[in-house]
Amino acid sequence: MRATSLILAAAALVAALPAHALDIRDLPIARAPETCPHEGPGFARFTPGGPCTRISGRVRAEVGTPVPARPGAGLDGMARGVVSGAGQVAIDTRTQTEYGPARAYLRLGTGR
Repeated sequence: MRATSLILAAAALVAALPAHALDIRDLPIARAPETCPHEGPGFARFTPGGPCTRISGRVRAEVGTPVPARPGAGLDGMARGVVSGAGQVAIDTRTQTEYGPARAYLRLGTGR
């Protein structure tokens, strides 16, 4: 009972506070990323003066028709369908340094 009365007291306190409306004109305006054509297609600069980055990936999904289960394959002997999926994401970042170009490349994947 004590937790319930504590929750009710907190709700009464929040309800007593003044409400403030959100004015959409006060929100910051997000700028579109600028392209980096000198690095190649798909590269963009997300922060002014920052590195050029390209994010790419792929997704693959396969679904097959049910096939008869082999004896002992399942506990209930029902037919099983084939479902599989795979995905990959790659992040390529390039920037110019005082020593020359620097590049970082990361690729993560799952499945085939």
